[in-house]
Amino acid sequence: HIRIAMESSARRLGPGYPTAADVIGGAFPIPVREFAERAYRHALNPLRNPTREVMLAYGGDVRQTPPMLGIFSDVPWHQLRESEVMAWAKAGFTWVVCDGEHSLTDGRYGREQMAMLLRHGITPVQRLHREARSEHGDALTMGARATMAPYGTAVEQAKEYFQCVTYPTVGTATPLDRGGFPLRTGNYDLLFTPDALRDGETETQGWIQFETSEYILPGPVRDGVLDIMAAQGQAKAAGFVGPFDAVMRSGPSPEMDAAIDALISDAADRGIYMGRVCGSGTCAEPEMIEDAMAAAIEKGCRLICVHYVTSDLPFVGARSAAAPFWRAAERCGF
Repeated sequence: HIRIAMESSARRLGPGYPTAADVIGGAFPIPVREFAERAYRHALNPLRNPTREVMLAYGGDVRQTPPMLGIFSDVPWHQLRESEVMAWAKAGFTWVVCDGEHSLTDGRYGREQMAMLLRHGITPVQRLHREARSEHGDALTMGARATMAPYGTAVEQAKEYFQCVTYPTVGTATPLDRGGFPLRTGNYDLLFTPDALRDGETETQGWIQFETSEYILPGPVRDGVLDIMAAQGQAKAAGFVGPFDAVMRSGPSPEMDAAIDALISDAADRGIYMGRVCGSGTCAEPEMIEDAMAAAIEKGCRLICVHYVTSDLPFVGARSAAAPFWRAAERCGF
């Protein structure tokens, strides 16, 4: 018998491991051993949340936590391929927002798609439409480890959203609370009692989008939403700034730019992890995007999102592969 020794490459996180490479296993691009470790950890606990694990490892200290790279996916659930997901993971993406809002039902991933992402160490965040209620709990049941709620303008909306992603307290249940449905452990046992379900399903999160002036600009609404997020517990809530929608609604202004920076910084001071898109139609060159990402990180942003969506990546990769040919042809006078 031939025994194949496999050194553990489990992520080393927390104080003493301060780099973005530490978050993805210590090396970039990700080696095969790290992929094996990720699949192993998923098999042991399919309900785990890789992104929340990072946050907890640093004690919820946002500024000490390395940044994590994410992207929005518009690839329809029925066209998602394992080779594609592996390419995202190998490039260092650690979370993906499945766009079930603007992509409607095509962007609402099912159990197989969620498991595919988690096996590769990518945390699936299911974005839903602004009117969604019970769909948030159902998306978590399907395997999303977080959902995302858009277009809030009032504190009450944030409060109601967190009720939708939280199991009810016995005796004080409301129509908004997350519904109960049995989930499976790694050995395929069902969590089929209320206590087992609550004990097993502990790693989910609620992500709120800050994409309206009411939520972004300093004031009682913004601060009230941050208070509600902090009250959910350590690393149970996160925020995501949508500058594009904010500008669409209120127009570009230095006031909005400064407010976004202040929001991210204030949230970090409260132990709330925030994300934002870095890049746009007017910030599309690699150097400009890098500068935007560095500026966001310095303000306290730890969920860094590229401005591409996943359907862009085949072209982005093909363009990169073809670039040497076009430069060579020009050098040779063609």
